Amino acid sequence: MLHPRLLLAPTLVLGLGLAACGQPEPPVAAAPAAQPAAATPPAQPAAAAAPAWQDLNGARASSGEGELQRRGFELSRRQGLTQYWNHAPSRTCLRVVTSNGRYAVTQVPFTPQNCPV
Repeated sequence: MLHPRLLLAPTLVLGLGLAACGQPEPPVAAAPAAQPAAATPPAQPAAAAAPAWQDLNGARASSGEGELQRRGFELSRRQGLTQYWNHAPSRTCLRVVTSNGRYAVTQVPFTPQNCPV
């Protein structure tokens, strides 16, 4: 009597052979060509963060101007003892009033009247 494993081997080989000779599998469809993206406007760069200025309230006027320049502000205009400083990248405008040799600094709207660039 033949061993059961010996009977299984020809059946397995025959099954594998028939599977290989069967109908070919349908070809895989190629992915559709990428459609060009709709024209979108370029992203606007994020506004730069405004440099700190609050600590300049009460600062001595003799050192305040240099400190504003060091922080990236530019003098826009003067009006007596009042100065307007702008930081264009962050659209920040400051009004600086000098009184008794000290600064009083407040942020004002960034407009052409306050901070002409």
